Amino acid sequence: MMVRRRCAVLGATGLVGQRLQQRLINHPWFELAAVVGSRESAGKWLSQLPWRLDEERPESPDIKVIYGGDMNLISQLVKQKIQFIFSALPRAIAATMEESLAQAGFHVFSNSSHHRRQDGIPLIIADLNPNHMLHYRGQNYYEQNHDEQRCSGAKRNGSLACSTNCTVIPVALPLKSLWDMVGFDHVSVRTEQALSGGGWKLLADAAAQNGEFNPKISGEAEKVAGELRHVLGRVYEDRVEPGNFTTDVSCERVGEKDGHLVEVEVHLSREVDLDEVKEWMRSTSNRPQHLSLPSAPKPPVVIIDGIPNRCDHLWMGSELLAADSPDTDPSRDLKAGMGVTVGAMEMLTPKTLRFTALSHNTIRGAAGGSILLAELALAEGVIGD
Repeated sequence: MMVRRRCAVLGATGLVGQRLQQRLINHPWFELAAVVGSRESAGKWLSQLPWRLDEERPESPDIKVIYGGDMNLISQLVKQKIQFIFSALPRAIAATMEESLAQAGFHVFSNSSHHRRQDGIPLIIADLNPNHMLHYRGQNYYEQNHDEQRCSGAKRNGSLACSTNCTVIPVALPLKSLWDMVGFDHVSVRTEQALSGGGWKLLADAAAQNGEFNPKISGEAEKVAGELRHVLGRVYEDRVEPGNFTTDVSCERVGEKDGHLVEVEVHLSREVDLDEVKEWMRSTSNRPQHLSLPSAPKPPVVIIDGIPNRCDHLWMGSELLAADSPDTDPSRDLKAGMGVTVGAMEMLTPKTLRFTALSHNTIRGAAGGSILLAELALAEGVIGD
């Protein structure tokens, strides 16, 4: 039986931070041992904080929130024997804190956008481009003279890896098999992104619940386009060369609680048959599936005939939940919410495919995807103890 690694979550009350807590509490490989939060949360027990998720608050260990701005934060985490850190920090705070923690010897897995596509920091979808992570084997952020390092009494090799923007997932995973089998030269994407993608304050806002919100998402289209080309890119010794295709992306917020729906149109490099395409997508599989990682859905891409909907397909990926048991809490299954549902597939021309896809943005697109990445890194020996 694998010894559970002690973990910290950076984020006490945000949606992604609490998704991370929810999924780590009963994880077979990781133990939730510390939570880092804002000044408002610091010093409080987890049970005292407002619970933002729909599912019932899980029974959590007796953890008191650590203030993220504490000058002794690293020393506190070292004393608690933390090895893995999952970050749900805002971009501005992540800019400095994540790298400092990696330099101090912790393995940091980030949901923040700040370090994405930076040289030397892998940007990974675990079951799409794990080879990008393997490329960085042996690279670390260890600093010989770091004061907090000496507190541990031993050298600690740290690392930093990033998950993608949540909207990239339902676009990139279905496209992966097409990119490998035939290639393509252009991708058009139109998104309908849930309110939870804008954080708990937007989700809880009464006006937003009544449809009064700004549907525009500043900078989102550029992030999706850049990260899509990056994860489908080729790894060289000193860089990742982005995929050689053009993109046209437009993003919009809609009045749904969870789930990002995307409509994708892709111009393929040669003529294909729709049945071929469906078979390629159904066969999507990679290292997480081959290693039977705890959070890895089998299969990661599920094909249906109609248009995916949030009522029936938001928690796709579960192998344990019975379809006739609606009262079962899906969040207790690490695979639930990790699948991408693809439907309404049609060939507009012999070389042009259109499909609609749905994924759970705070699970597959954030907390669950980050934990799956950590599982992969540990199983592949990319990072040590």
